[in-house]
Amino acid sequence: MRATFVTIAVVFSAVVSPLSGSPARAADRETPAAEAKPREANPTPAMPPEASPAGADAPSLPEATPPETPALPAEATPAPMPQPAPAPAARRTGPDPAKRFPRLKPPSLLHRDQFGLAIMPGSGYRIIAPYKDNIPCGQVNTRVCAGRIPFFLDAQASFGFAARWDVIVDLRFGIEADFSQSHQFAVAPGVRYWVDADQPTKFFATFQGVYDLNPQHEPGVKDYDFGVRNANGFMFEVMRNLGFYLQFGETVGFVRWLRFEVDGGIGVQARFP
Repeated sequence: MRATFVTIAVVFSAVVSPLSGSPARAADRETPAAEAKPREANPTPAMPPEASPAGADAPSLPEATPPETPALPAEATPAPMPQPAPAPAARRTGPDPAKRFPRLKPPSLLHRDQFGLAIMPGSGYRIIAPYKDNIPCGQVNTRVCAGRIPFFLDAQASFGFAARWDVIVDLRFGIEADFSQSHQFAVAPGVRYWVDADQPTKFFATFQGVYDLNPQHEPGVKDYDFGVRNANGFMFEVMRNLGFYLQFGETVGFVRWLRFEVDGGIGVQARFP
């Protein structure tokens, strides 16, 4: 009977001692926040609790192990994006760059340092006013004569001495006979100015003197005449050495008689070099 009470007392002591007086349980209640911390990589093994003096012979309950905190996964490193494959080089269809030549500079259309030869057929209208009465001028019983200029052919030589200036000499040959039954011959030296000298289409103006050697076969009428002339025109240059032009001119003569002429024609000019 006594042995039965002793056994009950030992069992009761072993049950109550871990719940109230165990040092390990008290330490667990004092540091509840320690359970939230992650376990170290190499935790130190817990020491076994000291045996209660009252229950030296009784088996002790195993110490509760705090739950392991799962290790946080390492931050994922984004995988590198695959680089697109380079597009295949386009097949060259043009000439090889190594065989390309620089574009040639277009030839200059300036007439500087160029010699030129031109011809222009033409005709026109004129008014003649003799200084004296009874001077034949192409019409009978009239003081002032007016009429068509006989058909002529102008030949011109020129040289470009500046970017916009040419020196010129016109030779006029009368193809059709005049009222005096002679054929006109006149020389007109001067200069020509180009408005748009470096363009394929350009305007020009001339300033010339005129020496007329048309014999009149009339006593009292001079066989020569002096005058001044201006010609204005438009030229279209096909290339550096060839151009076509349209021209209108005015001439005033004042030695033989007072003469006013307006003429025109279409011509062609060749230049070299």
